[in-house]
Amino acid sequence: MVGAFQRIIFALSTLSLLSSTASAESVLLKEADIVSVTVFDEESLSGVFTIGPEGTLVLPLLGSLPAIGRAADELAGDIEARLEADYIRDAQVVVSLSKASELPPQLVTVIGQVAAPGRVPFEAEASMDLFTAVASAGGLVERSNRSNLELKRREGDDLKTYRLSIDSDRNFSLQDGDTVIVHAIEEIEEKVETITVIGEVKDPGAIQIDPEEPFDLITAIAVAGGFTTIARPTKVVVRRRDGNSVKTFEFNVLKMQKDQSAPFFLLPNDTVFVPESIF
Repeated sequence: MVGAFQRIIFALSTLSLLSSTASAESVLLKEADIVSVTVFDEESLSGVFTIGPEGTLVLPLLGSLPAIGRAADELAGDIEARLEADYIRDAQVVVSLSKASELPPQLVTVIGQVAAPGRVPFEAEASMDLFTAVASAGGLVERSNRSNLELKRREGDDLKTYRLSIDSDRNFSLQDGDTVIVHAIEEIEEKVETITVIGEVKDPGAIQIDPEEPFDLITAIAVAGGFTTIARPTKVVVRRRDGNSVKTFEFNVLKMQKDQSAPFFLLPNDTVFVPESIF
């Protein structure tokens, strides 16, 4: 009789909890979310747990369970099934989201012919289009070429380049880590030759060079402000267009500096990419 009464109390409290957290339970769980797991009449199996970087919850008896991308009630049903299979008859489990993880903001970089070049943040899981990013960087300036915007995007191990126009591609969706370069209107009287340094340097952007004067990789990084604290100087990549193809070169800049290696001279339109450290 006492057991039946306890189950009634548990059922009523469960309904109350589900009612008060219905909107939260419809949200799919993600890394670093903190969830409360209550197993009826099993205090040692209940508690508050954090979803780890592998996307799992580690629970007493059951070990690691996949959690990322699942709703709380779905996860509760999985826990019940696993407990009933080996440990508890007629298990009753409630899972609720105690605290949602706070995702870091996303960032795109807008450089070149804009009024306030630099990094433009936007909320995690939100969207950012090309026009909004350029506007957030102060908008175009007098020498901006509206039809010559360049998007640099890391896709796996490759650095992809897309040519865009602020007019026809204004709604182009940007991603976290993208770099937008707004080029200048070409002046026939005085052709401006540049190389571009992007990634983890303190002042990314296009650097004007004299094609008649040698300009090497280490100098380019120095002109761009040097490495940031999270840069990976052992994997610096130079991309160079050669006719219809693109050549890629990779350098350990720290070793070049230490060994005083022969300099690698850049050519106009080369792109230098400094990746983020993996640690």
